[in-house]
This record gives sequence, structure tokens and C-alpha cells, in this order.
Amino acid sequence: MFLLKKGFTLAEVLITLGIIGIVAAMTMPVLTGKTKSKELETRYKVAANLLHNAVNYFHSQELMMTENTYCTANSNTGDDCKNGTYRVFSEVLAEAFIGIHALNKNGNGSYATSKYYIFTGQTKFDNGIINDGYMELNNGMSVFVEIGATTSYPIIWFDINGIMNKPNRMGYDTFAFVIDKNDRICPLGSPSCKTRSQYIENTDDFTQSKYCNPTSNNTQNGATCGYFASIDNKYFEKIK
Repeated sequence: MFLLKKGFTLAEVLITLGIIGIVAAMTMPVLTGKTKSKELETRYKVAANLLHNAVNYFHSQELMMTENTYCTANSNTGDDCKNGTYRVFSEVLAEAFIGIHALNKNGNGSYATSKYYIFTGQTKFDNGIINDGYMELNNGMSVFVEIGATTSYPIIWFDINGIMNKPNRMGYDTFAFVIDKNDRICPLGSPSCKTRSQYIENTDDFTQSKYCNPTSNNTQNGATCGYFASIDNKYFEKIK
């Protein structure tokens, strides 16, 4: 007596492969999205840690990052800037990072201008608050600064995947931090840092924010998204 071994027909195999393909097509975008969100979240935390380390470096040198008046990288006026009494802030900050290149690219600090979009991605971001210094870090991040008036504490922006990689969109791959009078690091907009008061947020919901709103066309929209990224552990899953 012969025993017959039953196998799969070609049609059954093709149907099974088709089902697997459909399931994969449905789940891959979800998995890819979660991976991208986690990557952005990790890079954001690395940027914050780099800035904390920079401040600690200056403390080890018995220096304060905000105790002096600084010049912008674009400054060509004022005797104190010309004669070296005050230093360019981005150059001071760069001393605390290990491995940089393209410091104040093209001889000035305005390299980042016209390259960034607001949170919604629909309009160019305000050039006036990202043009006081620029550098590229060896980990692929780009850093640019705004020091404003001599009485203002600096804003430090991190493009966490670098200026050459899109979307260059505030609140998505680019986030702002401030250093207060006690050399404490806060995301711009945080009520914990009583500086740059015009940006301090009074809500925990970024959809209600003035400067991190998914529907606003304000040219500074996205400036405070770093604050919401720091308090909402689902922030990077929510942004599109």
C-alpha cells in the first residue's frame, strides 16, 4: 500500500503569499512611522544633553555663558565688538562642543536663514531669530543661535538631522532652547525659564499654543515646540 503525501497546490501558495504581502503592506507604514518618531525623539534628547554638557563645560572653566555681552556673528558695528571687548556668542558656544566644522559658514551667522519652515511646513520661518551664528556638529546636527539685544538671553536651535536633510521644519526636526540667568537649560517656551518672556507658554496642549500650533501661519510658529516635546511623551507620534 502506498501512502499519499498531501502538499500545497501552487494556487494555495500564491494565495498565502498574497495575504502575507497585503498584511505587510498594511503594517509597514505603521512600523516605519513609529521608528521615525522614536529616532526623532532620541535625537531631540541628544541635542538637549549636548547643550547641558556645554554649560557644564563652561562651569568647569569657571565661566558663565550668559554673564557677558556677546556680539552676533554678523556684527560689524559697535566699538566693543570691533575691538574684541565682547565675543561672538556662537564661537564661545562652539568651544564646548567636541568636533565642529563650518562655524559661522560663509563668514557670518546667517547661513540658516531662508532654509527653514514653520511648524505647518507651509511658510518660511522668521529669518530674524535664526541668524546670529551657525555651526555643524560631527554627529550630523546643525546648530544656530539668536542672541537678540544685549539684555536678552540666547536662543540655541538644534536641527537634529542637519540642515542638508529635510524637512527643516520647526517643531519636527528643529527645536529651540534657552539659557537663563542661572545658566539653566530649558526648551524655549518653558515656564520654568523666566527669560524670553514673549514665548512662555501657558498651556500643556500644543494645539492651543501660539508658537507651536498645527494650524497657525504665524512666521514664528514652531519656536516653542521643544517645550511640548519635553512634556508630552507622545509628541513625536502626534506630529505629521
